[in-house]
Amino acid sequence: MKSAMFNSEVGATAGCTLRGLLGVIAPQDERKHGIRADAWFGSVKTANEVGLRGHEAVFQVKQNHSLFPKDYIESALKDAPGGVHIALEGTTRDEVKLIALGYRYSRKTILFFVLTKNAGTTQLGEPYHMKYTDSYGNVCTRYVDRPDVISNYFAHSNTIDVHNQLRQDSLKLEKKWITQDPFFRLSTTLIGINVTDTYLLANYHQVINVTKFGAVEEREKQISIQRFAGILAQQLIEMSKKIPQGDSRLRFRPEDGLNVVTITSATATADFSSPTIDSSLQGKRILRSLQDANGMYHHLGKYDVTLNPCGRKRTKMRKCKLCLANGKRCDVGQYCVTCGESFSLCNKIDDKENDCFLKHVKAIKRMTRQTNKNAALP
Repeated sequence: MKSAMFNSEVGATAGCTLRGLLGVIAPQDERKHGIRADAWFGSVKTANEVGLRGHEAVFQVKQNHSLFPKDYIESALKDAPGGVHIALEGTTRDEVKLIALGYRYSRKTILFFVLTKNAGTTQLGEPYHMKYTDSYGNVCTRYVDRPDVISNYFAHSNTIDVHNQLRQDSLKLEKKWITQDPFFRLSTTLIGINVTDTYLLANYHQVINVTKFGAVEEREKQISIQRFAGILAQQLIEMSKKIPQGDSRLRFRPEDGLNVVTITSATATADFSSPTIDSSLQGKRILRSLQDANGMYHHLGKYDVTLNPCGRKRTKMRKCKLCLANGKRCDVGQYCVTCGESFSLCNKIDDKENDCFLKHVKAIKRMTRQTNKNAALP
């Protein structure tokens, strides 16, 4: 990175920050922007360069504490209780006024920040909610004072952490698509980033999880990122069928009038994990899709709603074949669409030991050429 733009003048960290600003803020944009960044970007040089360009910034300082009065702040707050802060004002050689802020939120830890003069106020803001366990084992909350500029910083600085948590802990594509191929591994991460971005955008614009009367719908009615990924995959598959085939130069064009598949309550309840959606599944409620040893996908669908003799709607119920073989009776409303209605199966995703649909798919043995030849004989 030594030859990258700005690195030879201000260093690698500040140079990377300035290159990021060029990609976000247009040169003709004369407005002032507020920038928040974590400790990797935080240094006095970075704050000076950002302030020199007319913007305001708040950076946390950890390793890059050159020119920062870290030792003085530590000695000043050595015996101070939690909730105490100290602010030092200084001017750089480029006539940029900076604030060195030290904040002690507990008896052991001091946080260091460097910010431009007009980036925020050091008056008390939203307190920090510290949770601890008392001598009786109860979880208690104590409110710790902190400056307003620090409250705003922590209110917005965890955006990257939320994105990574959704991608790595909730979507978990890297754990589902296990591979030793580094290129496929990188492609998996890029797909996860795009899906997470789309999920957050859909939440922000209230395409999903619509807010009603200032409160979000109940948690059980919200669409998770895993279910959203299934809906998104289904939409992409449906859209790909409408793209003209034959000429590789043809791409999606808005004038073609392709209709986007809308997210309804019916599609929201389905979890499409299969990469291919057969035309025979149209109109059926597919709950799960698993692949057997031969590469064939088995789809777990719900029985159609019928009318009883009294005219009331009801879901058709059948006995689970696997439970019946084990001496148990379990009436279920779903079956394996691929194998037919005779395989009524339980759908217990949370209980791996009693997941009859998973047992049914795993019980299918891999077919060899000899078995295929014998199967073709009359």
